[in-house]
Amino acid sequence: MKSHLQKYVLFIIKHRIHFIAWFFFILYEVVLTGILRGYFASFGNYVVFYFFNICLFYFHAHLILPIARTNPKHTIWLLPLLIIIEVALYVPLTIYTVGFLQKYANLSVYVTAVLNKTTLGNGVWRTMYFILFSSGYYYLMNYLKERKNTQQSEKERLIMVIENQNMQAELIKSQHAHLKAQINPHFLFNTLSFIYANTRKVVPEAAEAIMTLSEMMRYAIQDDNERTFTALSDEIEQVENLIRLHQIKSENKFNVVFDYEDDLKEVQIIPLVLITLVENMFKHGDLLQNDHPARVTICSDGNTLIIETENLIDLKITPVSHQIGLANVRKRLTMIYEDRASFQTYTDEENYFNVVLRIELK
Repeated sequence: MKSHLQKYVLFIIKHRIHFIAWFFFILYEVVLTGILRGYFASFGNYVVFYFFNICLFYFHAHLILPIARTNPKHTIWLLPLLIIIEVALYVPLTIYTVGFLQKYANLSVYVTAVLNKTTLGNGVWRTMYFILFSSGYYYLMNYLKERKNTQQSEKERLIMVIENQNMQAELIKSQHAHLKAQINPHFLFNTLSFIYANTRKVVPEAAEAIMTLSEMMRYAIQDDNERTFTALSDEIEQVENLIRLHQIKSENKFNVVFDYEDDLKEVQIIPLVLITLVENMFKHGDLLQNDHPARVTICSDGNTLIIETENLIDLKITPVSHQIGLANVRKRLTMIYEDRASFQTYTDEENYFNVVLRIELK
């Protein structure tokens, strides 16, 4: 009972403008007609007639007019036709209903409810009177609704403009950072080439590490401002370089398994995602145990590219900024793929850290 009462109260509060408007309108009409006639009708008379009038008002506004305006080409003939049908049904309905209530419910009315020229004339006039009010209400509501939609569209447009300006600012900032990073790239690579040439015969493994590092750095800072995506084969090549570099450093003690399907090499993804996941394994994983190898797997179910990594967590390493690289990957995936990519990380019961990346293929 209490919940029903609350619903009624909320309904009244939500539509309070309607209740207030109808209160003053009915008060005005009752007082005016009572003064002009010299007497006032019974309360039941007012209830019945204004109930029908209010129903007509909202029926015309929320049903007749929307139907008539469904196809603008037909409105010019459909609206008058619907109004004629509305009047032809409404006037006899009210007269016969009032007559029934007068006869069987002792309803007191100031005019006998019979179908004649007088009651028909008054009924048609009263019906058209409320239809006109209803039409005004309908067009006013439509105007306010369209105005609200226009304001919302303008607000969204301004938000887009602001976002574009912010993106432009970020782009300029990134370009400045890129230019700063590009100050001496040729000097760096020339120096690495010089060191490689001088160590190749003396310390072959060190020379190989230098060349591998050079290739990875060249890939990471290559000048390609318009490149949003890269072939998966390029990422795979750099991951293999990264694994080779760490193996040289550890004297081939790391236990890493890298599996991928060859037919996926031409798939386009955003760069530096796969290599970040693998670098995270080397940074925070325990890869020295033969019984617990780290794994990198790239496969597809036909519609989705699936990249998975798993590695035993190195408990001796303090997890400082453990999630920074992964958080950056997650942010970039959301910016580029939106809801077409999912990125999940979790630690299982065997203390393995798992990453599962899914990207819907177009």
